[in-house]
Amino acid sequence: MEEKGFEKGGDRLRVAAYCRVSTDKEDQRTSLAAQQAFFQSYIQTRPGWVLVGVFADEGLSGTSAKRRPQFTRMVRQAMEGEIDLILTKEVSRFARNTVDTLQITRQLKARGVGVCFLNDNIDTRDNDGEFRLTIMASVAQEESRKISERTRWGQLQAMRRGVVFGNNSIYGYTLQGGQLTVEREQAAIVRRIYHTFLTARKGAHTIAKELTQAHIPPPLRPDGPWSSAMVLRILRNEKYCGDLLQKKYRTTDHLTHRKIVNDGTEEQICLRDHHEAIVSRAEFQAVQAELDRRAKLFAGQERFSARYWYSGKVRCGSCGKTFTCKRTRRSDGTQYTRFVCRGHLDGACAMGAVPGKVLSAVARHVLDQLGLDGPAIIRQVFQELRTMESGGADQAGTGARLRQALRRQLDRKDRALEAYLDGALSRAELSRVVSRCEEEIAGLRAQMEQGKENIRREAERLQELQSFLERELESGELLLEELMERITVFQDGFLVEVAGLPVGFRVCAETKRDGRRCQVEITEWRPVPLGETR
Repeated sequence: MEEKGFEKGGDRLRVAAYCRVSTDKEDQRTSLAAQQAFFQSYIQTRPGWVLVGVFADEGLSGTSAKRRPQFTRMVRQAMEGEIDLILTKEVSRFARNTVDTLQITRQLKARGVGVCFLNDNIDTRDNDGEFRLTIMASVAQEESRKISERTRWGQLQAMRRGVVFGNNSIYGYTLQGGQLTVEREQAAIVRRIYHTFLTARKGAHTIAKELTQAHIPPPLRPDGPWSSAMVLRILRNEKYCGDLLQKKYRTTDHLTHRKIVNDGTEEQICLRDHHEAIVSRAEFQAVQAELDRRAKLFAGQERFSARYWYSGKVRCGSCGKTFTCKRTRRSDGTQYTRFVCRGHLDGACAMGAVPGKVLSAVARHVLDQLGLDGPAIIRQVFQELRTMESGGADQAGTGARLRQALRRQLDRKDRALEAYLDGALSRAELSRVVSRCEEEIAGLRAQMEQGKENIRREAERLQELQSFLERELESGELLLEELMERITVFQDGFLVEVAGLPVGFRVCAETKRDGRRCQVEITEWRPVPLGETR
């Protein structure tokens, strides 16, 4: 740059210099010291120039001016009239963010402060200074787009070869060198979660509470509690059955690197049996079906998904087979329900049919005699479901952790770019680091977007859920579904077993007709040791 570009009418200029390196490695510290020495010599040898200071940020990203204390201090002094001219090596040293570059240089120029980029031969005090600065920013932006396209193409080819992208945060697996290896202790916990959900029919909130009580360290935060969100992520992750699905998110803008869920707009890479499975494919698919069933139930979209409170719970005391429900429509349009032993239908059992009203009256009588507070149980169920749906206090904590992780990845990417510009990284090394960072950033941003969407829909879903539970409270069928474990039918009565109780209840009932009306009367009710009448 020509010397005349720095002289303004012969007045003494108070001059400052800014330099920055993106890492704190030894070679970068040497580079920073060399830059500082250069600027001190350069300014001190210019007639009429007074050195205000050399401001240097070490191991900090240039993406945002707010995170560079020396840069911020220099700009503040310039705005307060203590500096007339700022020197820097090149545009990328001053700021990686083009918007920041133009905004700050304009503010400084309005206060009579020029910014000179030595290597780029740009002086904002010149008439065409901002024009040439904008051109260089545009060129850099286009280069960034090309690098982004090449990086994405390289990632796609690696994905097709089965290389796993992401960080080592998949519970149950260790990710190293793009390969997944089962972590045995955590894999046992994953199997426990699947078994408890599918066989014991417990919800994510209950499973999380039991794991916390058992002092089992959760993913990513060994000292914290489990949450329903953690359990649901494990239940939904296809990696546990050996499959690998990549490109779950897509980039909407190569400048902001904003990621959204890939709804099929871009190709997804799905490799079956890619790595060692932790659970069988059949068990994984059964869990997905059960998750979908419960989701519809909670949203009030169906009533027990073709299941009723008695489904699979009524058995014959003679042959041991289950009862099936038969419905007959009368001529007046009303419906008559009865339960028939499957063994009787096959001609192998003499057990008679049980009217639906009798079976329902027997079950409800036991619950009434136990003194259960139906409304209180419903409120507790609703509160637990609400906690499960919203994630409770974990929702805010998860959001904060995602934002912190996102900042770390953005800083890591910026440091890699700066190291490349400083010559500390090769293009190939830069591409690998950037691709990994972008994959992580994509996942984090998608999780944040999904979290916002979940919060938006949660109020509507909870309102539907509350209405559903209130309807179930009126009918009483939700309590029957949750508490009735088994009803065994004998020729002279019933044995009712309630979930969680060590005894059963012997119940006898009679039906009485008053014209066309039929009433059920309970004639006997007493607790009995389980096994006494079997």
